[in-house]
Amino acid sequence: MENELEKFLRTLYKRFLEFDREWFFTEKKKYSSSLKGIKISDKILREFYENYNKPPFLTFLSNLKILIYSRSVFDFVLENFSEDWNLWPYLKFLEDEKIIKVKRNGKVSLLKKEIKKIIPRPQNSIEIKKKIENKLKVKAKEKEPVVNLFKKFQKFLVKGKWDQMPISTGSAFFVAEKILKYLPKNGKFLFVGDDDFISVILSLAEPNIESLVVDADEELLSCIDNLALRFKLKIKTKKIDIRKQKNLGEKFIGFLCNPIYTEEGVKEFMRFGKNQLSDDGGFAFLEIGDEVIGNRFLFLQDFFTKNNLLIIELIPDKVFYPQIMLYKEDKEIIKRLSQMIDKKIVMKSPKLGAALYIFEHLPSKLKRVKFKKPIYAYL
Repeated sequence: MENELEKFLRTLYKRFLEFDREWFFTEKKKYSSSLKGIKISDKILREFYENYNKPPFLTFLSNLKILIYSRSVFDFVLENFSEDWNLWPYLKFLEDEKIIKVKRNGKVSLLKKEIKKIIPRPQNSIEIKKKIENKLKVKAKEKEPVVNLFKKFQKFLVKGKWDQMPISTGSAFFVAEKILKYLPKNGKFLFVGDDDFISVILSLAEPNIESLVVDADEELLSCIDNLALRFKLKIKTKKIDIRKQKNLGEKFIGFLCNPIYTEEGVKEFMRFGKNQLSDDGGFAFLEIGDEVIGNRFLFLQDFFTKNNLLIIELIPDKVFYPQIMLYKEDKEIIKRLSQMIDKKIVMKSPKLGAALYIFEHLPSKLKRVKFKKPIYAYL
């Protein structure tokens, strides 16, 4: 069934591109008041569309997902920080194709309901928490390290040599929520390292998702294998060193990495993940805190651009690491802080905060279209 749906959606996508391209031409020529008096050839318009407006296949599915699971069609405008002119072609095309019916109250009725079998439903952190507690028969303590969630079934020793430090359980639920928000279909999802066990949380929340976890730590992979076997999850693992092996020989719809928090660490993990994405596009999720990077984040921004990674969301205050003693520096900072603040408060407070970056990967390089236009010309 999924293969048939996949073929159907790819055919639908091709037809949408034809419709969307024609709409783009009509909009700019007939309706755009900002372009009045400016002569633009069809060739230039075509170049603008192909480079700046044409959505990759997985982006098209992501937009379809917003519409079929939304409270209102205008969620499209808010979630894409876009405008209603970009919403209209989706609504018109999908209605004409009898995929959706738009109600007068702005809600969408899905006519081809089997699409939901391949496009996973978004879930919030509260839903995910309840599902996890239900399936594991445990009470999730959101401020504790996420590894504690599984200690009843699987013990895992955090290792300083691999720079392992688990995020909080609540942070892990939040990351899983964001993956489920953007995941455009039930394809293969890659975890470039996973000492936060988010692959397990994601699969418990949405069992149809297939994941591959790659890591250099055999014990971590064994723990994930055991949990996957116990709860019948579609997770596979593979031991690799991403510094030596550059390609997995298969393609993914997205990846998550929580790399070493150095400039080179981020680049190594992100480069590896990006290389596993296909020509359909994809979504990348990066957890990153500023331990030593400082203003070198500017160089990372340049790296993201060169690798066609477009930042579509940046969340600075939802991921954190509880206190943990791994290195001698950890004891020293606790000692210093405790001279100013009650030690009990220090030990219950975050050790490190991280931002969650979410990227859309553009599968083809963009070309700057040479066309001189005024700053108020919306093209």
